[in-house]
Amino acid sequence: MHLSELLQVQDIGERNQLLRKTLAAYTDVVDVTGCELQLLIIAINLTLPKKDVDDLLDRALARLLLKNQEHLQHCVDEVQWFHSHNVKYPDSRVKEQRIIAQVKKPVDGVLSSPNLPQAFGWSHNSSQVNPAKFFAVRFNWQNRETSLLEVVLDNVAEWQAVFSTLGMTRKQLSDVRATLSDHHASNQLPSEVSDYSKQIRVPYLGDYYALTPVISHSVQAQIQKMAFNRKVRTANIEHSHPANVGSLVASLGGNIRVLNYQPNVTQKTSESFAEYRYGSTKSVFDHSVIKDKRFLQALSRIAGERSAPMLRQRRQLRVSALRFVRKQLALWLAPMMEWRDSIEANALHSRPIETLEEQLLYLPIDNLPDALSDLNAHFHQALQYHRLGGRYAFHPEIIHPIKQQLKWLLNYIANQEDPAVECQSNCVFLHLQQLKVHDASLLSNPYVSGIPSLTALGGLMHNYQRKLCALLGSECSIKRGAWFIAQYHRQAGKKLPEPDKVRYRKKASNVQHPGIVDGVYGDLTMDLVLELQLPESASIPDLMLLQAAFPSRFAGGTLHPPSLFELTNWLSVYPTQSELFSVLSRLPRSGCWIYPDDKGANSFEELAVRLDSELDLKPIGLGFLPLEKPQVRAGSVAPFHCYAEPCIGVIRCMNPINVRLSGSKQFYQSAFWHFDIANNAMLMKKAI
Repeated sequence: MHLSELLQVQDIGERNQLLRKTLAAYTDVVDVTGCELQLLIIAINLTLPKKDVDDLLDRALARLLLKNQEHLQHCVDEVQWFHSHNVKYPDSRVKEQRIIAQVKKPVDGVLSSPNLPQAFGWSHNSSQVNPAKFFAVRFNWQNRETSLLEVVLDNVAEWQAVFSTLGMTRKQLSDVRATLSDHHASNQLPSEVSDYSKQIRVPYLGDYYALTPVISHSVQAQIQKMAFNRKVRTANIEHSHPANVGSLVASLGGNIRVLNYQPNVTQKTSESFAEYRYGSTKSVFDHSVIKDKRFLQALSRIAGERSAPMLRQRRQLRVSALRFVRKQLALWLAPMMEWRDSIEANALHSRPIETLEEQLLYLPIDNLPDALSDLNAHFHQALQYHRLGGRYAFHPEIIHPIKQQLKWLLNYIANQEDPAVECQSNCVFLHLQQLKVHDASLLSNPYVSGIPSLTALGGLMHNYQRKLCALLGSECSIKRGAWFIAQYHRQAGKKLPEPDKVRYRKKASNVQHPGIVDGVYGDLTMDLVLELQLPESASIPDLMLLQAAFPSRFAGGTLHPPSLFELTNWLSVYPTQSELFSVLSRLPRSGCWIYPDDKGANSFEELAVRLDSELDLKPIGLGFLPLEKPQVRAGSVAPFHCYAEPCIGVIRCMNPINVRLSGSKQFYQSAFWHFDIANNAMLMKKAI
């Protein structure tokens, strides 16, 4: 959009509203080439409260404001509180601190400030939020994104002429430039850590240092732009005193948007599928799968509709569609697989086999492929009752490919025994079942909500390792871990903090609550698989000891094992991978595994496209990128401290049925995480 388009709006009130919105940090930058004078007039008029400006294009008012040395000095002085990373977010009680720094280079597959042009926000005294707007307004000029601060510092001739047009002499502009140069340092970090800044202890080279995460203004503004253009799904985080937090939060009225993608966890009844179905007519097949829009699009590809012009493209699309159909057919069969597992586990006697359902449930496992023809016919019969899918039922181009995919699934179920694979020397797998987490923070980092941060998983693994070493009296290590979310509940409302502030210090008084810092909280039920490496020739520790060492915190919430009425032996030890996988493969289909994604995202545009097209892909907090080398800093909880920027990664929510069909080898190669510190990044990464 070009500024000239907005200037053509005749209604002054509507034009003012459009100009304020267009020049705000949460919208895409506007091109002002050729309209430099109008941009300068608007920018200086924005420094007054809205009620004091009738028309943002009032040239006479702009001249008066630029000639008013006291007002102009306020605008110039606020530049010393510009930041690249907002140290006052989300807690505005942090005082007299700012950060100007930049991560040197982007990390492959991870999104952070190096993936965007550097931009500056403002946070300081809330009464000066309007004067701070003058030099902070960003725009496109001659195909380059810039701001008034940058064009003044760069001494651009065209902009000198514009300032001169509004009555500012070259001497005055030179003095302003000198002051701005002093205020706007290329690198600025606080000399001490505020009592209100969060600190995280991070293991490093056998010791620990403290890390304070600080949010990038450019990344936060980019997420607001994506939300404003409806490219991503977002949730709202409220701030009761927005001007105290910063200019971006103030421009949005305290309503900051964060990416909001919840895990693919469905509501699960307390009983098994077999008990749930008993006495009802619920089908043993999940027919909601074949009604999915993407499934019908895949059938359309297989049928040859909307084919690509090139033969190679047609083949690629057909192969992709067949793979997707196989995954969906596995979900269609999932209730049957779950019911059959419960029959085998409870050693129930078989019934007379008459119907298709009874064939799938009670036929000997080796004879399961015998039901292929009936199963294929049943699929097409179910499809023909769907309003949009009916035309693909018994379609000559579809009936054989569907039969082949069903044949593969039945053959796999009939021959799914994995060879016994021993763990590495002195390694065992721990399976912790039905762990309960209450009041976990679902803000993965200040940019993302939905799934708790993966660094919470890394912290839990490290904490467990420390406690085990202390109880065992010898060194052991948690090499890697896998995470399964069985149940998920997002809480409504806000958390009221505990009273901790005395109203009057020198006499008896009430204790007040601190200001509410909004968050997103929830309750989880989850399973963990941890690979434990023991010392050479050491025996497997007693189960009671392994249970006693387990941490009681996860993602800021309370973590505890299931009640004795639900499960007594909630921690199990497995020496072989196959024995463990036979248990994991039967986890309920209502949950999901949190898998690493091999590709990641290297731009915010790519992230939006992938999140829209791949529904099992979710954004998450993967870790931190340091803004400096660790150094001694007052107020730190460790000998060394550094400020770091949280980053955005992506994970896959894998359905247990697809994990089961992929086999144990794929699971042990793809499902595990470990915390890695390398190349100036502290990230949770795929562990093999």
